[in-house]
Amino acid sequence: MRLLKKNSILSYKLLCLFTMVFLMIFSIEGLLQEAGQESKYLQKMTLCKDIEEKDPFQEVNFFFAQEEKVVSWIKFSYNSSKDFLLRWEWFTPQGKLYHQGEVKMEAGNYNNYRSWYWIKIKDRPASRLTGEWKVKVYINGLLVGEKTFYIIGSI
Repeated sequence: MRLLKKNSILSYKLLCLFTMVFLMIFSIEGLLQEAGQESKYLQKMTLCKDIEEKDPFQEVNFFFAQEEKVVSWIKFSYNSSKDFLLRWEWFTPQGKLYHQGEVKMEAGNYNNYRSWYWIKIKDRPASRLTGEWKVKVYINGLLVGEKTFYIIGSI
């Protein structure tokens, strides 16, 4: 019985490892496909685990359910004579809006400006909503970029 239990645990771990490798390969393909979808205002959009000195740290597009957060980081240029909004919309694997966040920006000429927004995963409903997620970023209501990412269960 003990050997059967060890084999089951080993099989489960191998299945999880295979799933992670598959998701990593699939996520790299998704990154390449999304690269051409960004607007003229957006220089770069990436997903990462954290921010260090206003830059993304550990850029990935797959996250474990026990990780702290998913960060969406953007670098953009935008010139506006009026105040405007940066808005992030986070969608679950079921396509439902999970969270929306905004950053109010003052009028001005923003050149290579960096901003970010995140959602928490660990101990939040997102940790139980595993699968393919999407985040969309808007500048003053105009969609400027979107990224697909994955939240996968614990090993």
